[in-house]
Amino acid sequence: MEIDADELFAARTLREWITGARTEYGRMFFLDSGAPFGAIAPFLSADDVVIAPEHDAPTHDRARILTYSGQFTDPGDELFVGHRGVELQDYLAAAFVEVVGPTAVRFFDQAGWTAFLDDAELARRTGVFPPPLIDPRVALADRDALIAPARSEPPRAVRVDQTGRISLGMQGIVLGDVNDTATALSRPVPPIAALGDVVAHEHVASDLRDAPWLPRYLHAIELVKMLALGNGVAKVAGFGWSVSEDGRAEIVTPAADPFIVSTQDGVVLADVISRRRQLLTPLTADVVSIVQTSASLPTARDRLAALHGIDTHRAELLCRDALDRLGVHSGGPRDEVLVGAQVPQ
Repeated sequence: MEIDADELFAARTLREWITGARTEYGRMFFLDSGAPFGAIAPFLSADDVVIAPEHDAPTHDRARILTYSGQFTDPGDELFVGHRGVELQDYLAAAFVEVVGPTAVRFFDQAGWTAFLDDAELARRTGVFPPPLIDPRVALADRDALIAPARSEPPRAVRVDQTGRISLGMQGIVLGDVNDTATALSRPVPPIAALGDVVAHEHVASDLRDAPWLPRYLHAIELVKMLALGNGVAKVAGFGWSVSEDGRAEIVTPAADPFIVSTQDGVVLADVISRRRQLLTPLTADVVSIVQTSASLPTARDRLAALHGIDTHRAELLCRDALDRLGVHSGGPRDEVLVGAQVPQ
């Protein structure tokens, strides 16, 4: 069935707005009812999208306009684009609410953030992921703020309220107001500022430093959705299961690297980004696992040689082959998370 272009545009726009992902559009501007559009209109380009209330929809000769009805501030609110709606829910309550359609879950307080961390740790230990997050109809608000927390850049998604205040994303910090739109849109901010004051920034930064595997956890959730894996049935490396049990893993696997997954059909390497999958032999699975959890090629070579009783020359060739052909990488330094990430005051 052919997908309607307008529906596809609406779906992509809302998903990018909710999650913070940026793949299709330059910047996104969400206008609350009564927001002064005229003050930001001169700053819009053809790559930008404006999400505006349909009862007061603006026009623009360059930016694309998507109109909505409803509201998107409190738990239970619904935002409608045409006949399709997205419901907003509190992360803490999401496990107890029946999902009946597209839903965005966000943190409304410290308790929600703490529950998210607890769920992530449980998934890491057991391989059982929180059911709401692996439901294809559910999107985690500001997800990308937690995937690349140290990347400071000018805001790419803002919200303008009826008083003219410009804030970051769905719930983020106030960047300024329409009296100085240029400054508000140009000052670099780290992604964690999108969480606003819901959780103290220093707590988020500290928690992410303590759990540098959290970005990979979020990619693992997308993997489970992509492959429609039974929760706790298929094994995902790094989450309750490890391919190579040599006890020498020294580093966190790069967040977006392909995953080793054990299924009924065998062990596969699955890439969330490219959506490619390929079967692995037991030896190749060991090679990939060791490369991804080693800080350097020499370390991976020595680990593989010791595990399989092969000479270091052959072990290095196998590791290089994995790096060159399978799209995997050695792990990065643990202390790279949030280096230099400063939230403006």
